[in-house]
Amino acid sequence: MKFYCILATLFITINACGHPSAHHSNQEIKQQNTNKTNTISMNSNIENLQNNPELVVQSLIAAMSENDGEKIRSLFHKNAQQAYGNGEWKSGKDFFSWLESDIIERKGQVDAPQFEINGHEVVVKGQYHSRGYTNKANFLFTVEGDKIKSWQMRY
Repeated sequence: MKFYCILATLFITINACGHPSAHHSNQEIKQQNTNKTNTISMNSNIENLQNNPELVVQSLIAAMSENDGEKIRSLFHKNAQQAYGNGEWKSGKDFFSWLESDIIERKGQVDAPQFEINGHEVVVKGQYHSRGYTNKANFLFTVEGDKIKSWQMRY
C-alpha cells in the first residue's frame, strides 16, 4: 500500500510539474514556437534584403501585385524620391503622397517583370498598368540597405 501511495504521489507530482499541459496548452506551445519561427524568419528576411538590392525591388513588385499598401510603403526610405524621366524629383512627404495616389490607390503593378542589377541599382522592365493607365515599364530603383531610396520612371 505504501508503494502505491508513493507511486501515486510521484505520478501526480510529475503530471502537475513536468507535463506541458500543467502550465501551457498544446495550442499555447505551438503559438510560442510559431512566434519564434516568425521572428527568425523576419530577421533572416531583413538580413537578406540588406544584402540584396534585387530582393528589395522584387519585394516591391510582389507587394504591388497584391496591392499591399503597408508592405509597399515599408520598402521605401523615409526620404525616398521619385521622378518621371528627367523631370523634377518628388521626395519625402511629396514622394509618399505620390506613392499613395499613383501606385497604391490606382493598383499599379508590373506584369512579367525582368530585373537587371548593377550594384545598388535595379532596373525593372515589363508591362506596367494601373487603373486607367498602361505603359512599358522601365524603372530605375536605387536601393540603400533594405530600403528603396529612389524610383525613376524612364521612357
